[in-house]
Amino acid sequence: MHVHTSYSDSNGSVSEVLKEAQRKGLDGVAITDHKTVRGAYEALRRRGKLIVIPGQEVKTKQCEILALGIREKIEDNLPVLEVIKKIHAQGGLAILPHPTVPFFSGLNEENLKNLPIDGIEVFSSITPLPWHFLKKNLELARRLRVSIVAGSDSHFVETVGDAYTIIRCEDRSIHEALRAIRLGRTSIGGGPSKISFKLRMIGGTIPHIISGIFKKPKRL
Repeated sequence: MHVHTSYSDSNGSVSEVLKEAQRKGLDGVAITDHKTVRGAYEALRRRGKLIVIPGQEVKTKQCEILALGIREKIEDNLPVLEVIKKIHAQGGLAILPHPTVPFFSGLNEENLKNLPIDGIEVFSSITPLPWHFLKKNLELARRLRVSIVAGSDSHFVETVGDAYTIIRCEDRSIHEALRAIRLGRTSIGGGPSKISFKLRMIGGTIPHIISGIFKKPKRL
C-alpha cells in the first residue's frame, strides 16, 4: 500500500518491485513515488496478474499524504486540504502515512478532525518502534472513524510487502479495491523491516530533518 521505486528515492526499478511483490505472494501493490506518477504508469503496463494501484506520496505544507488511485501528478507544497480535494477530484483516496511519528506527522488530532481523509497508515514496517506507533495509530483511527491500512513504505526492493493491507473486496479491480478501503473493509498484516534497512532509511532522513530545522525562512 506504500511502495517507492527508482522513479523517486528507492533502489528498486519497477520491474524489480513487481517481481518482489510476486515472490512474496502479494496480490498487488500501490506505487506511491514522490513528485511523480511515472513509476505507477510503468507498473500498470508491466503488472501481469498483479493489481497495481497508481498513486503518489504528496508533500503538502503541513504533512505528507498518500494519494491512492490517481492518474495525474499532484504538485507538492500546497495546503493539505487543497491536496485532498485534488485527490478526491481524481476519484482517489487520501491516506495519512506515519501519522504519529515525530518530525513526520505535522498535524495533530484536532487538525485531522477537520480534514476529509479516507484513512490512516496505522502500521509502517520501516518506522522505528512500529508496535508502539501501531497502538497509538489504531486508537487515533477509532476516534477519527477512518479506515486503516498498513504499508512497507518500501525504499528497498527487499522490503516490499514487509507490511501489507488485507482488503475484502468483491473483485480484483482497482475501483473495487479503493471502494473497499473507503468502506473500512481492511485489516493489516506483516511486520517490521529488518533493522539494517531502518538504519539506512534513518541515514538518509536525518540530513533532511536537520536542513528543515535550520532552513532560513523565506521573506515574502
